[in-house]
Amino acid sequence: MTDDRPTRPTVRVLLAAGMLGAGVRAILADAGLDTADDADVLIVDDSWLADPSELAGAPAVVALGGAAWATVLPALSAGGWAVLPVDATPAELVAGALGAAAGLAVLPPALLGADEDVPDDLPLTASDVSLTPRERDVLILLAEGLSNKRAARDLGVSESTVKFHVQALYSKLGVQSRAGAVARGIALGLVSV
Repeated sequence: MTDDRPTRPTVRVLLAAGMLGAGVRAILADAGLDTADDADVLIVDDSWLADPSELAGAPAVVALGGAAWATVLPALSAGGWAVLPVDATPAELVAGALGAAAGLAVLPPALLGADEDVPDDLPLTASDVSLTPRERDVLILLAEGLSNKRAARDLGVSESTVKFHVQALYSKLGVQSRAGAVARGIALGLVSV
């Protein structure tokens, strides 16, 4: 008898999550993810916020803690990243590790804050927003979790040019953050994930 269930990709995880380590290690082991020093994903907690520069160049990072990580990780991680609450469910933790390992940006809906940027009496629709082709490119790269520097490299433009397009996106989408721009872009069907 053969097992026709899809196999989960092998992802190696390094834990640097202080007191949370034992519980996280058990959740990951139960999900079939390996823990190793030569890892695809680094999992950290808020204690790393004191000097997040130590994360620079990490292949992928999952941060357990506050929303402040969402402003730090895109510039530091060489790959994907995830920000999860300390009380993330086992499914969220596994999804965050797999998503980050795949090069994605993973945020729980509560951290996206899509509704806080635009008042309820001013709904936007896709027809209300007119993006240039380059702004669409930048929005797609934001949705992938790329930093301005990495987006500039991928697009073959300067980092200042990307910053200009990001600010134009904020204005056109009526948001004040990268996460808000991505959430609004998804809600309006301008970008898919």
